[in-house]
Amino acid sequence: MNERSLYLSSVICFLAGGVAGAGLSLLLAPQSGKATRQMMASRLKGGADSARGFRDRVVTRGEQAWDEAAHRVGEAASALAGGVERKEGNGSDAPSV
Repeated sequence: MNERSLYLSSVICFLAGGVAGAGLSLLLAPQSGKATRQMMASRLKGGADSARGFRDRVVTRGEQAWDEAAHRVGEAASALAGGVERKEGNGSDAPSV
């Protein structure tokens, strides 16, 4: 058996398995197609709502972290600026020789 016929027989077996699986799933389905579609739509909607809620929570937390970081950087900059001003002020008050 050459490689081409081995490949072709593998593809045919794969497709036959897919057709058999699809046929069995249609025969053994616990509910009608309409009910299944409605259930899937409901689950997809719930998943989309859940994803939107998660996204909103992540965005809110990111904004809070950004605001906190900006506040801390501002405080650090003020502290550094205040330290520089004190050094300059101390130097000008010193008596000249």
